[in-house]
Amino acid sequence: MTIRCGGARYPNTTYKTTQHCIAYIDLLGGANKICLDKTCEFLNYLNMFMDDVNSEVNYLASNYKEKLLVKIFSDNILYAIEIKENDLEIENKIATLFNLVANLSNEVFRYGYLIRGAIVLGDFFCNKNIVYGEGLVRAVKIEENIAIYPRIIVQKEIESLLPHYCLLDSNDNNFILNTFLSSDSYDYITFKYELLKMLKENKNNESIRKKIMWVINYYNKWFIRPEARAIERPQITQKEIYEIIK
Repeated sequence: MTIRCGGARYPNTTYKTTQHCIAYIDLLGGANKICLDKTCEFLNYLNMFMDDVNSEVNYLASNYKEKLLVKIFSDNILYAIEIKENDLEIENKIATLFNLVANLSNEVFRYGYLIRGAIVLGDFFCNKNIVYGEGLVRAVKIEENIAIYPRIIVQKEIESLLPHYCLLDSNDNNFILNTFLSSDSYDYITFKYELLKMLKENKNNESIRKKIMWVINYYNKWFIRPEARAIERPQITQKEIYEIIK
């Protein structure tokens, strides 16, 4: 092995970051589930979800496969797609990213899991060794410090391009990806069952209970709207909630 003194080597690369649309996603409670996963049940569910991610990329992003990056580490998922200057495909690229994230959110929700994350425009670089960039750092910070609830925060500059994919969270005036927009006609039944089940399992954990209540509020506000793709106009009632948390 060659031993070198500090400053004896310099990089032989001239890599640069370029602008990307970046989605950073975290499966809520994943770290605790991993540590408590004695039977490896969560491991196998997680592997199934990650297979879904790759299948969705192959299906939805066929036009951009070589340009769309997907990185998976444990229960964290990163999507990134390059946005060139005056990119004529910018809306199609971002719509593809929105659909990938929304489909993942709805799929894991069907099994009783929730996700949180952020979608931003920013500088980014990736090769086989490293993922890097101001945009990635910002997306991670938003997911960790601002998203808080099971929601995907969408940067204003992105929302303005495709506003019909997003909703304004009146609690703090952040735009969020309307993941329910991509749900199937009967998903509201499964979602209601899973939310009440989560509430029951976590009724004594105030922090988790607040996050579940946020989703219940989102559920009630969205599925009562005519444009929601649901056979009925379902609600999770205060009586149902009280019966669980009393």
